[in-house]
Amino acid sequence: MIATTQQNMTTELQDLGSSDGPPRNWKGIGIAMVVILAVMSLVILSVILLTPESHLLLRSHLTMEDLESEEFKVHDPCVAWLNNEVALRTREGHVLSFSLNSNLTSTLLDNSSLDLTTTKFQVSADKRFVLLTYNIQPVFSQSFTASYAIYNVANDLLELNPPQREKAVLQYASWGPQGNQLAYVCDGDIYYKLSVTSKPLRLTTTDQEQNVVNGLSDWTYEEVLLTYVAHWWSMDGARLAYLSINNSATPVMEIPHFLGGLYPSNVLFPYPKAGSSIPSVSLFVVNLYGPAHTLEMMPPDSLRADSYISMVTWISSTRLAVRWLNRAQNQSVLCVCEATTGACSEKHKMAMDIMQNQRQDVPLFSADGSVFYTILPAKQGARGEFHHIAGLSVQPAIPSVPPRFLTSGSWDVTLLCALDEKAGKYFLSTEESRQSRHLYLDGVFQRRCISCNLIDGCRFFKSEFSPNQTHFTLYCLPGIPKVTVHSTKDPTYVILEDNSPLSKALEDKRLPETLFRTLPADNHDLHLKLSLPQGYEANLHPLLIIDGVPGSQSVTEEFVLDWPQVLSSTQSVALAWVDGRSGVGRGQKTTAVDPRKLGSLRVKDYLGVVLLMQLPYIDDRRMALYGKAFGGYLTLKMLAATDKLFQCTAAMAPITDFRLYAAFSERYLGLPAKEEHAYSTASLLEEVNKLKDENFLILHGTADRVHFQHSAELLSRLVKVEANYSLQLYPDEGHVLREPRSVQHFQRTVVNYLQNCMKHSVLLDPIEDEEEED
Repeated sequence: MIATTQQNMTTELQDLGSSDGPPRNWKGIGIAMVVILAVMSLVILSVILLTPESHLLLRSHLTMEDLESEEFKVHDPCVAWLNNEVALRTREGHVLSFSLNSNLTSTLLDNSSLDLTTTKFQVSADKRFVLLTYNIQPVFSQSFTASYAIYNVANDLLELNPPQREKAVLQYASWGPQGNQLAYVCDGDIYYKLSVTSKPLRLTTTDQEQNVVNGLSDWTYEEVLLTYVAHWWSMDGARLAYLSINNSATPVMEIPHFLGGLYPSNVLFPYPKAGSSIPSVSLFVVNLYGPAHTLEMMPPDSLRADSYISMVTWISSTRLAVRWLNRAQNQSVLCVCEATTGACSEKHKMAMDIMQNQRQDVPLFSADGSVFYTILPAKQGARGEFHHIAGLSVQPAIPSVPPRFLTSGSWDVTLLCALDEKAGKYFLSTEESRQSRHLYLDGVFQRRCISCNLIDGCRFFKSEFSPNQTHFTLYCLPGIPKVTVHSTKDPTYVILEDNSPLSKALEDKRLPETLFRTLPADNHDLHLKLSLPQGYEANLHPLLIIDGVPGSQSVTEEFVLDWPQVLSSTQSVALAWVDGRSGVGRGQKTTAVDPRKLGSLRVKDYLGVVLLMQLPYIDDRRMALYGKAFGGYLTLKMLAATDKLFQCTAAMAPITDFRLYAAFSERYLGLPAKEEHAYSTASLLEEVNKLKDENFLILHGTADRVHFQHSAELLSRLVKVEANYSLQLYPDEGHVLREPRSVQHFQRTVVNYLQNCMKHSVLLDPIEDEEEED
């Protein structure tokens, strides 16, 4: 039977290959096959295009190579106000001036002869000169040294050199508010020039051995003021206020730099740790018109020692508002100082909430200076306290007279932007939703939203007003960031930057979808921002939880394009940001916590995300953590507090013991300065046994402001218990990685590490019961 069948098959094959019989039309058959394939391709393409979410199949993943290319960068035009004009830098590097009255644009400086892509610029008030900052060398998080040149719009270039002092380098330079007056800081002293062509006048004289810096922040004040600049011009340019920071009693930190020489070099700088002496600070005002005359603004008696200055602003040409903080930064005193006498009078005292970072909030004063407006907590029924605009008299406060609140509701005013005596107060708030920010006008008769429905797709803004309050810029931050300029009288606007190259580059990329969720917890809610792979409901996805900064809000609609989005796009990883007891937009009832319990409460809040396990598209066997600095401390705390709940953790420059960290960290702990033993409750060093069998990666720059000492102390203990960990160091890199190669290496290292650890679950699938199987 088999033999007969094989013989028949052989005969058929021979007949098929025989030349006998009618000829085949091979050309026609080929054409028919091409037509059939084309029709099938069209049918398949139609099915793809008409199937929901099928367009995603045609998009490519976001890659690390994309992040590193220019077309994927957000361009910041660096908009600066010049009354009713704005100066900005184009993507090509030209510095332009745009008139809001005439809608005309003029070129102040083009890039034909100068490379302006890595240069900062400032335009003088009279628009005759552009101050260029180049060869920028970062020092700490905000500070830097640089070379400066003054460009005359009439095409002359003039170097701005320090006075004839040995090895002197300019630390900072800036224009004044009138003409082309100029101030700069060199070797900790301030110099003033009435005009570009004038000789410099030395305003301060400091012995370098005294360890005093004038007009600029030292390491500590970079973290208090959140800016390098510590001097402020009066509006008429007649006076200059400045801080004088004395570190003569502050302990010195030594950081080795390993690269570039046969022997390592050491960088020494004052660094107060928890419980040690902090820098003493004084506020001076110098008269610039006529003979230079300097007066010290005297603080309240209760804050003469161990205090910080966190905010300075001019009210008029002769009066300033100053905020002093006690050392623990839980009490704030707002004063008004007379620049002509140095006398300061206390106007408002309040407790500072650790979860509401209001240290730098600037109050707004009426034209006659009799009333000022600020943001204060206001009781809003059962929801607790929310932050709203309050008006207070500048006259000595009467304790029985409470502030007069201008806004109310279960939402927060996050920033006072401008005060128009006729129109009202402009402010940013969370009234529409907790994760949004819109610009509102609190007018005489009603409150209205200025930015709502103004720009399609924009629900999170920041704003800056012109000096005369007639125009403002809006920075649209969700989606593709845009910058527009507006008139307070006219609803039309001009687009200064739309980042169209980035928008085009992202058109064909599979980016995560963003969802917002609220989960109930003990007496408060957990607010979540979830970035999920497109088409997420069809599969189970590993989860990466990313920690933020205490007092900040992570759950917002701001645009982000970084390595976590690459991990989500290429590896289908879900991303989660958590706001637990952050006070923004949710009432202060849930945020009044003991600062000493902040770490444990944050850990408890973050562990509340185990509720995410109930989401059908989250794989609860593949969860990981990432955090930096304080976030690194919390992620390792969470890892130690659980048993194999998280597969792995990546911690960048983690704080491991608050006794090793700066003195301003005392605000997180609420401890008296000398109770050093109490800081042991905020240490990871006693957790090594709990971390022994966990999988984690520590990354650290050897010149980080969270000193490598933190990781070194932890690692020495981990070695003793033979723990399982990975370590990546970045020589001579600070808290923000500067070298492009270091940035790329860091991003790829974290992505590869998390990708590998979340690829498979460490937990075995449960074995089914044999009886049930039978």
